[in-house]
Amino acid sequence: MRWVETTTTVRFNEVDQWGITWYGHYFAWFELARMKVLEKFSLLPEQFSALGFIAPVVSAQCEFKKPARTNDIITIQTHLLKPQTASLKFQFEILLQNDGSLLAKGETLQVLQKLDGTVIYKLTGTLKERVESMVQYFWPD
Repeated sequence: MRWVETTTTVRFNEVDQWGITWYGHYFAWFELARMKVLEKFSLLPEQFSALGFIAPVVSAQCEFKKPARTNDIITIQTHLLKPQTASLKFQFEILLQNDGSLLAKGETLQVLQKLDGTVIYKLTGTLKERVESMVQYFWPD
């Protein structure tokens, strides 16, 4: 299984009064990592829109294993599950860089739609080519 890695440092403004990362920031880190993947395949939001589509996140979940603290360097690993429908389901693992310990893991699900919000069931054209390229990257034959 192939992962794309993104690294960032936990900033002071991301921790709560107990000195641990506030839970909402984990979702922001998932987004940071997901955008890195989408950029690699020309599927950033403005590129989706230019093709006549949107891809809103309809589900997000996170399991917290160990807290991150100010100045921790973390690695967010991102993986794309093989799509069964016109959707994108990403898995994430957030690791503490210095020892590789798992801080959190989660998933997001995006449903592919036309600009007017109509759900699509079959990919076509340039969108299909880009999504298939991304799937092939994560799931080489």
